Amino acid sequence: MVPTGAYDAATAAIGHEIHRTAFVHAFGGAIDTGGLAAVALRFDHGLVNFAEHLLPLAVDRGITVSQAYNPRNGDLKENRGVLHSEIDDWIRQGHVEIWNHSSSHRGVTTTADLHDEIVAAIGEIGEQLPSAQGKLWGFNPPGIPGEDYAGFDKGSTPENWMTEAGRMILAHHAVASGHVAGTSQRILDGQVRDGLAHVTLDTRSVDEICRRIDAVVRKRRGLQLMMHPSRLGMDGKITLDEVIAILDHIVELRDQGRLVTLSPYELLLANAQVPTSADTSPR
Repeated sequence: MVPTGAYDAATAAIGHEIHRTAFVHAFGGAIDTGGLAAVALRFDHGLVNFAEHLLPLAVDRGITVSQAYNPRNGDLKENRGVLHSEIDDWIRQGHVEIWNHSSSHRGVTTTADLHDEIVAAIGEIGEQLPSAQGKLWGFNPPGIPGEDYAGFDKGSTPENWMTEAGRMILAHHAVASGHVAGTSQRILDGQVRDGLAHVTLDTRSVDEICRRIDAVVRKRRGLQLMMHPSRLGMDGKITLDEVIAILDHIVELRDQGRLVTLSPYELLLANAQVPTSADTSPR
């Protein structure tokens, strides 16, 4: 049963703050980048291509990535055949972190259906992926062409987060991504923020992505790159060779000591602020 009145603004804010406190403590607080920029990689479902082509590239390069996961979509062609035990191994080995991406990636309009997509997914993910239990901190709003979550449209405006869906997401998660304009180059000051945007790789060129990476390196900012693995190699979409070129550019900059690679959860806690002499004096 969906609790009546459980997602008023005050209750959502309290739930969000408690989950966030646990999240920050689990990671030990702000993550020092040594004054460097940071890049993180997110992949949205498409588990077949992810397992065969993309995860091995990340593992070989020592990059922990995230999966935006839908627990009820295992039978879709893009996911079919990838076992829960296989995904759980990725988590247990520290290669992948999991974000709630809703139960089934569908548009809904009622309170009961919102609860089914946003909240019920948490328990279902925990049952399928035991290694994610206690580590499922975040919600990635699904993009649903022509539909939304009863007025919540991917978290692009403050008004989105004031809807019933927005309050429900916040009440049950420590962090939530979004599409707030102007936030793709993230400020790295160790302060956790919701609604931050990402840059999608699917149809962008290698040159454009490398320019975006170089820009955050110059500014000591953070960048989250996202990709739909199911679109890999489709007509007009990014190819495997192009993904490799982007990853190799990231690793080259990392090897030069110009950026760090973090997981998407870690990126939210990243701090690139260089302490002043006053900050480092003995106390």
